[in-house]
Amino acid sequence: MSYCINCNIEVDSFIEKCPLCQSDIQKSDNINQILEEKKYPELTKEEEKKVPKISGKKKQLVAWEAVSVAAIVPMLIILAINMIVEKGFTVTWSRYPLIGVALAWLLITVPLFLLKKPTLVIIGETLSIIAFLVLIDVADGSVDWYYQIALPIIGVIIVVTSVVVIISIKVKNKGANIGAFVLFGISLICLGLDFVFHITDEGIVTISWSLYVIVPLVILGVFLLYLHYRLTRIVDIKRVLEIRKRLQT
Repeated sequence: MSYCINCNIEVDSFIEKCPLCQSDIQKSDNINQILEEKKYPELTKEEEKKVPKISGKKKQLVAWEAVSVAAIVPMLIILAINMIVEKGFTVTWSRYPLIGVALAWLLITVPLFLLKKPTLVIIGETLSIIAFLVLIDVADGSVDWYYQIALPIIGVIIVVTSVVVIISIKVKNKGANIGAFVLFGISLICLGLDFVFHITDEGIVTISWSLYVIVPLVILGVFLLYLHYRLTRIVDIKRVLEIRKRLQT
């Protein structure tokens, strides 16, 4: 077969002109040589040094600017709609979506600049969520449900999540057991939420709806643990047998 080096198409051997660009068709015996000659030359080390490179910090700033613009535009639109609806320069219902957009901006900005410091990222994200809930509670003119509901819920989530992350990092053989730890963590969070709601509404510590969530999650988590360590044991036995065979040979 023959080829057109301009269009990169294959044509029959008896074709002399490319049907697309009308260029002369190159036969297959010298097509490789022609294609090699058409390759772009590689840059020398001195030429590579002259090519401008964008630093990681510059990329972060560009990404942050893009995120900031993406947050400012909807905030201005929300403010404009609020003023049009209220027919004046007043901020009423728009304060809630504005706070939500600001939270989204914070949640993206914090890891963007602290990506290599996971501890600071966790602290920054946690503080952002706490500030968000405080502002939402203050937006209606008073602080009433934050200390009774929001703060205990945040505490439960932070403690359980931290424990799950630490255990998942320190465990040696990672696999389905990580999924089990996550399921156990979700169960504990649901239990904590159940306690918080009952203490706030009724003043008593009791379990109600969380039981229906905890039971299936715990059963599934135990199954994942059994599956993980059972498979791990089988793999270890196979490795031992394989090592013995190699030693015997």
